[in-house]
Amino acid sequence: QKLKDWHDKEAIRRDAQRVGNGEQGRPYPMTDAERVDQAYRENGFNIYVSDKISLNRSLPDIRHPNCNGKRYLETLPNTSIIIPFHNEGWSSLLRTVHSVLNRSPPELIAEIVLVDDFSDREHLKKPLEDYMALFPSVRILRTKKREGLIRTRMLGASAATGDVITFLDSHCEANVNWLPPLLDRIARNRKTIVCPMIDVIDHDDFRYETQAGDAMRGAFDWEMYYKRIPIPPELQKADPSDPFESPVMAGGLFAVDRKWFWELGGYDPGLEIWGGEQYEISFKVWMCGGRMEDIPCSRVGHIYRKYVPYKVPAGVSLAR
Repeated sequence: QKLKDWHDKEAIRRDAQRVGNGEQGRPYPMTDAERVDQAYRENGFNIYVSDKISLNRSLPDIRHPNCNGKRYLETLPNTSIIIPFHNEGWSSLLRTVHSVLNRSPPELIAEIVLVDDFSDREHLKKPLEDYMALFPSVRILRTKKREGLIRTRMLGASAATGDVITFLDSHCEANVNWLPPLLDRIARNRKTIVCPMIDVIDHDDFRYETQAGDAMRGAFDWEMYYKRIPIPPELQKADPSDPFESPVMAGGLFAVDRKWFWELGGYDPGLEIWGGEQYEISFKVWMCGGRMEDIPCSRVGHIYRKYVPYKVPAGVSLAR
């Protein structure tokens, strides 16, 4: 099968020339006025800072240098990108969408599906509809009541039309050439679930950097808390930029063949709010003859919130 270099050289050149607040993933120089509690209250990260950074901001290419020379299948499946959200900040949600549109080959994007889990903020109603009307590939679905992350994702997945479903969180930034390395693995084996490397966007100043230890495998402790552990020497690849197997995914960001996702039964609709779903899907894929891989040449930044800003319905224990 023919291989191709999927890098968008023109976009990379354009990004390299950008200067301004937060460009190249640099920290935003905060003032005391921007550090106030109010900036965090609604989102768990500093929305004042987010609002001052371009929706099209540039990011540092922190992939392993070998990724630059990698070529992927010339014919790749297309994907529906599912982005669930609940009361997400305006600029953080839009920057997620812009980063996907700016850094993905358009022929690989079947659609971007924003799934609103019963948000009550005004900016997520008509203003969002009007804004997204500018982008033919974006559509918005809305739940009729508060469903929680898992059922909201399931709504998006059941509406998806692409060959592959790619789930992202609503406060992410896709980095350079992030999509072809994911789709390439699925094209070669449709039963592979693939996860990008998740980089950290700081919740205060929005600087962009790798997680501590970078490439590690997913695991969990006996309290079911997700942990990242080093790859044992006997499983390390000669080329650290090559995909590697992982027992458990982090959960928020991954791609899966759409038909395979439903063959696995999707997610358990009894899962409330969030948490635990990554174990369910991870166990199922390994137990049903599939595999799960982390892909070092695919990187997506994620804002890890300072705290969870929304109310969980009374009587619901996430840890049950």
